[in-house]
Amino acid sequence: MKFVLGVFLAAIAVFAWEAVSWTVLGWHESGYRQFRDESHMAEILGPSLSNNKTQVSSGAGIYVMPAKPKESKIFQPRPGEANAYEAQNAQASIKKALEEYEKARNDGPTVYAIIRPGKREISMANNLILSFLRSLICAALIAGMLSQTMLHYPARIAFVAAAGLFAGLACDMPMWVWFENPGGNTLVNIMDHFFTWVVGGAVMGLFVGKDVVLTKGN
Repeated sequence: MKFVLGVFLAAIAVFAWEAVSWTVLGWHESGYRQFRDESHMAEILGPSLSNNKTQVSSGAGIYVMPAKPKESKIFQPRPGEANAYEAQNAQASIKKALEEYEKARNDGPTVYAIIRPGKREISMANNLILSFLRSLICAALIAGMLSQTMLHYPARIAFVAAAGLFAGLACDMPMWVWFENPGGNTLVNIMDHFFTWVVGGAVMGLFVGKDVVLTKGN
């Protein structure tokens, strides 16, 4: 019963901290940038993304620019007509396309964006429910690990906080390494994971974990 109570109360604490972190502190939005002319960008993006050949359904999804060329789109041999000459031309075309891609990626501009081209009804209630369920599942997983330890209360907080730090390093660092996510934004995200689970650990540690038992040696 203590385990279940610890998980539930920790999830509430984590949910509350994240609400404060995102709506009050404002440190996540501090690294956001704004296009000079948003209406012009909307005019460009809308028709470009709603093509059902680029994405199934509405065209919403993750877009990158420049996009790495796919060999199947560069060269599509006609049935029964592929020969050594066509294969040689295909390899040359593929090599050229990859070189142009590398140059475009190095020279910029580059884009990695989650884009929704059209209208969508957003339910804040559903989002809050899903967010709390996510916190509950995370709390249950960490509590499961913490329950196998024998630690004093401060060490329990440190254990849970370390799990949060691990989550930040595992989830946010790759975006900095591979997709050029700004260093400041990456640091904020990692620290937020850490602080979130310091709060969660402070609550969880009161209910979950084995007490340290000292025994006298013979």
